[in-house]
Amino acid sequence: MTQTTPSSVDAHTTWTVGSTAYLRNLNAGDLRSECIAVHYQRPPQQTERGTSISLKMPVLIVSLYSAAPRDVADRVAAILNKHWDDQI
Repeated sequence: MTQTTPSSVDAHTTWTVGSTAYLRNLNAGDLRSECIAVHYQRPPQQTERGTSISLKMPVLIVSLYSAAPRDVADRVAAILNKHWDDQI
């Protein structure tokens, strides 16, 4: 198990982009296509027993109808990272 140092906790990115598994129409093209998602992971928290790292989960799956799914997901993640702690 990797020990998380305070500097790596500070460098955490809450919203990231990556591939995910997601069943869509299940046709041959769909099954072979990359599915892009925006993922959320709560920042690591220091506890009495060490560092607690949360589950990373997809929260927004970008449709293949988008001309550039990864570009859309990158932009959404950047906006969320910039404004996540803003008061609404």
